[in-house]
Amino acid sequence: MWYRQIRRTAARGAGARGARALAAGCVLAALGLTAGPAPGALAAPAERTPTAGPAPAPDATAHTVTLVTGERVTLGADGSVVVAPRPGAEADYVTRRLDNDVFVIPLTALPYLGRTLDPALFNVSALAEAGVTTTPVRVETTGGAAAPRPGPAFGAALAKQAGREAAEGSVGGGPLFGGVTSVVPAVATADGRAAPRPPARADDTRGDDARADHTRAGDTPADHTRADHPVRVTVLGTDGKPLPGTTPFALANVDDAALYREPSLQAVDGEAKAEVPAGRYSAMVSAPTFDGAGESTGIRMATAEFTVPDGATGTDVVLDLRKATERVTFSTPRPAEEHQLILHYLRDDTKGEVAVNGGVGVTSGAPVYVQPSNRPVTTGDLRFNVYTHRKAPAEAATPYSYDLKLANPAGVIAKNQHYKVTGGQLTTLRTTYHSDTPGRAQEVARLMYLPYESSGEALSEPFKTPARRIEYVGGSPGASYQDWLKAGERRFVSEKQTLRPGRTTTVDWLRGPLAPGFTEPARGAAADETWYCAACRKGDALTFSLATVVDSAGHHVLAFPSDITSSHFAVVSGGTTLYEGDGVSGGVLTVPPRKAPYTVVYDQTRTNGEFHQSLTTHTEWTFASGHSGDQTVPDNWTCVSEAGEYDGPAECSALPVVVPHYRLDAAPDGTSPAGDDHLVVGFGHVPGVAAAPAVTKARVEVSFDGGERWTAAAITALGKGRFRADWTTPDTAAGRDASLRVTGTDADGNSVAQTVKSAFTVAAARR
Repeated sequence: MWYRQIRRTAARGAGARGARALAAGCVLAALGLTAGPAPGALAAPAERTPTAGPAPAPDATAHTVTLVTGERVTLGADGSVVVAPRPGAEADYVTRRLDNDVFVIPLTALPYLGRTLDPALFNVSALAEAGVTTTPVRVETTGGAAAPRPGPAFGAALAKQAGREAAEGSVGGGPLFGGVTSVVPAVATADGRAAPRPPARADDTRGDDARADHTRAGDTPADHTRADHPVRVTVLGTDGKPLPGTTPFALANVDDAALYREPSLQAVDGEAKAEVPAGRYSAMVSAPTFDGAGESTGIRMATAEFTVPDGATGTDVVLDLRKATERVTFSTPRPAEEHQLILHYLRDDTKGEVAVNGGVGVTSGAPVYVQPSNRPVTTGDLRFNVYTHRKAPAEAATPYSYDLKLANPAGVIAKNQHYKVTGGQLTTLRTTYHSDTPGRAQEVARLMYLPYESSGEALSEPFKTPARRIEYVGGSPGASYQDWLKAGERRFVSEKQTLRPGRTTTVDWLRGPLAPGFTEPARGAAADETWYCAACRKGDALTFSLATVVDSAGHHVLAFPSDITSSHFAVVSGGTTLYEGDGVSGGVLTVPPRKAPYTVVYDQTRTNGEFHQSLTTHTEWTFASGHSGDQTVPDNWTCVSEAGEYDGPAECSALPVVVPHYRLDAAPDGTSPAGDDHLVVGFGHVPGVAAAPAVTKARVEVSFDGGERWTAAAITALGKGRFRADWTTPDTAAGRDASLRVTGTDADGNSVAQTVKSAFTVAAARR
């Protein structure tokens, strides 16, 4: 197969997790900072002239694309995917990963993959890089047939045909929709090539040499290897007969996956042929069955381990779905119904490189069966795990859910696939989803990771807000999780959290005020996870990079899609503007080495019908900074150097930037009644500041007329940088928005002053 290199994403480990940290900590490149020399650059004969430029950030956002079948897939910078079903349907799918390409393939598309449906239609990595949000297609037909419009209509028609063909006994053998013979993406790659072509199939009519060349496309096998050993793979159904229709499966060399690795070969009517180098191999198939409506009635995963001897003239392999006998089931302390089930199968070669990386996701409740291992693999490694999202019965007084990520022993798929969890294994999250717009539609997804995984998968769950519920989260040792929330068209994420079994934590999503700020590593974050410093100085390179919207709990918005309609960013020192620009939220400046005062000013206006509050903000940070020759940040951090590249933590120190953390006494709908009211604000500094000076002064002001007049609140110091502000909201403000202006200053004179317009709403008077 031909695959394009999209971005360098590790199969596992700290590097890719660092990409998530970068997404949290730096959005400069995504927002398009292209500054040249500062317009008011300070000139001194013995000192360099300040200059500004973009931060060298990799892709720090997520991209969402609607597949030709209508599923909406969000691809994160680390390769994680969140799948939302097409309207009115379930989201049952398989994933396949090869190098940096991620494929998300609905089960109804599997029988047609590589025949009428080009696999590139489901390469979300390529579609994301092409920048499309819907999948444009080119269609070939016969007899005047036409394909439905890409999206939900196409997916519904495909499910209907799959159901009809399933009732007839064979799925995927003919054209679609009465005469559609080919559907391919109408998207060119960066170098002008068409999207990746389908892999070789059992019905490939090219010559042996061409097939062998195609099999090895993109690989560089050693001179002594030759892909000329025939292999015949038979896929048997649960009736013991060759499975009718078209069935994709994965096949890879586990001595060295670079010699041969195909994530999606096609067995036609239960048979496929390939030519491979000699060696030891692993094969895996996930095959669905359908009812007359095209809905999945069951999925079975079968595997095979075999050897192709050197000089062999033929090797027969059987993937037998009858061996997939173990149904994946769960029991939890409280009754819960399965709403999502995701399996992850990861097969490594002897070098630790990924040979087969795939999974199955189900929301329909269809039973899923796997083939247990007879013995641990002896070549390379095998990792298999399951994830489930389960919800309380509808009659439960308080909604609750379970998210569980559980590993099988290394090297095997366990013979017992019933997973029982106890209360002591669970972290309890008492979660409130705030919404200043009543009934706002939101979606939540919880990505869970085991230590050997750097990317995750989740299915999004829609619900209405504001809402409260209890969420139980559990997993095998070392499991962690990251939450994604879609509110309207904006996407918010948490930092990756470590599980804390037996603990109860309160979590608030989108609790106001929402304002620009800085993200922070989660408590207990692994020491090997790279963190990209957003407010640091390395030598004389000064980096200041904002997250444009952060809620009171530190959840932050992804850069795209953006609802910012106007913004202005400026850096001033000694009365001279070093840099200013519109439409940016940060910059990297090379500044003189001497210690000097700096002021960073950021104004932002957002336009979003799904949000009512916190749409306009003004923030000023003042701090002093001089040449940084010593390292004060942790060893797993990296900072921008004077060369404009991330270059490790040496000579890097965090800037003494003061940041506010709000606890506004408002209801989940963003309202607070007239009368006595208060705000608790805790001031600290950006992450990484060594020996941070105490914040000793605070001022809070409230306005009930859009900022025309301000009333100072009474301030009480609570200790450790926390202050309580009390005021009385007049009855005449009922039904209006209230704005906040907050200032905090530390013992060294560093300060922050932040104004949030319409930070909360005064509840209407009761009648």
